[in-house]
Amino acid sequence: MNQYPEAQYDPDLPDAKAVMASLCCVASQYASNPSLELAQLAASLAHKLTAPQYAESKLVEEVAKRLVRQWQHVLDDQAGTMRDLMPASTYLQ
Repeated sequence: MNQYPEAQYDPDLPDAKAVMASLCCVASQYASNPSLELAQLAASLAHKLTAPQYAESKLVEEVAKRLVRQWQHVLDDQAGTMRDLMPASTYLQ
């Protein structure tokens, strides 16, 4: 399920460079201490980068699409790990 239905411009991140810089910081934090929250933040930033206001070039557009796919894959892996760690309970269904 896509929790980011449409890419939205963020006035606090005025251009693609600012979004990429933020994403790099979050990604480096995730690399040293992976967490669902950091993965969600990175996925959100990657999705923001797909907003038309950040489409400064074809390269930015292509990189944004790839980042969205990659961070979605990370989120899917995190969800799979959580399912494996948390056994199904008849009380939660």
